[in-house]
Amino acid sequence: MGKGQEMSATTTATLEASQTAPFRPRRLGHVNLWVSDYEHAYHYYRDVIGFEHAYIQPDNKASFVSNGNTYHDYGLLDIRGPYAKPGQKPGLNHFALELRTEVELAEGYRQAKAAGVRFSALRDHDVAHAVYQQDPDGNSVEIYADVVADWRAARSGVVIKEKPKYIPGESSVPVQEELYPKNPDILIVNDAVFHPKKVSHVSLLTRNIGRMLEFYTEIVGLDLFFRHPNSDFVILKGEVSLGDLVLHRCAEGEAPGLHHVGIEVLDERGLDHSRKLLGEKKIELHAEIDHPARKALTIVAMDGMLTQLFVNRSWHPGALHSLDRKSALALL
Repeated sequence: MGKGQEMSATTTATLEASQTAPFRPRRLGHVNLWVSDYEHAYHYYRDVIGFEHAYIQPDNKASFVSNGNTYHDYGLLDIRGPYAKPGQKPGLNHFALELRTEVELAEGYRQAKAAGVRFSALRDHDVAHAVYQQDPDGNSVEIYADVVADWRAARSGVVIKEKPKYIPGESSVPVQEELYPKNPDILIVNDAVFHPKKVSHVSLLTRNIGRMLEFYTEIVGLDLFFRHPNSDFVILKGEVSLGDLVLHRCAEGEAPGLHHVGIEVLDERGLDHSRKLLGEKKIELHAEIDHPARKALTIVAMDGMLTQLFVNRSWHPGALHSLDRKSALALL
């Protein structure tokens, strides 16, 4: 089956599937990475990427950064930590999608289990409750709901806590309130190279866009933002976003998995200033694109992982039809 046929075969189902999926995420909440040194990463993601220190878990060899947009924008887990598998390499641990309430989480979990969906983990993170799944390519996806109004009261500085057993809808009465951050004050690390607004999207390489598209619409509940039968990529979004997940078709010789994490920065003037600092800070530029829809820089960040920093201009599906693969990877 050609790529146009593969994409066309799921058109109607994709448009309708997210409406009946067990979950309906609002947006991408955070990304967790495996890193070579969690303490070094704590400072790198502040001093270069621009997220403020939030809290650190020395028993788990993990650190977390946030600019106030959510309880952590990045989780940074050490490859030598207790959760790491033997031979663990730096890379994607998981990415997380935010729901409105824990009631939605519990009901979605119940529906999904009844439909035969398997979950890889259930977690009580004290400020949020979560379920985890593996997508068809083996990437870990968290779906969570905030359960406290002030996460900083529970998670700041050094955090060492046991994680109690959690089953959505059974361990406790699900929280009904919408406790996700609303109009948060965005913290700015003035001396950082970049000044982020939020972690915007995750871009994955995949050998089977059709299977991945079905999973992320029919089970996870993301909506379609952009697709075209002749494109090598699709963009999926939550209810309040303009793109949380980009699926790029693997080229010959490429392995499925994380290509880059996308971060929206505060403004284009600031992005231009950051661009001028790359040489001085010895930061390698991987790709750069100046497009009517978006201006973006992709850098080689800590441990060789790619991070895209961008500003949206005229961002809408119609502006993306003519992208070739190289431009799509640099832009999306």
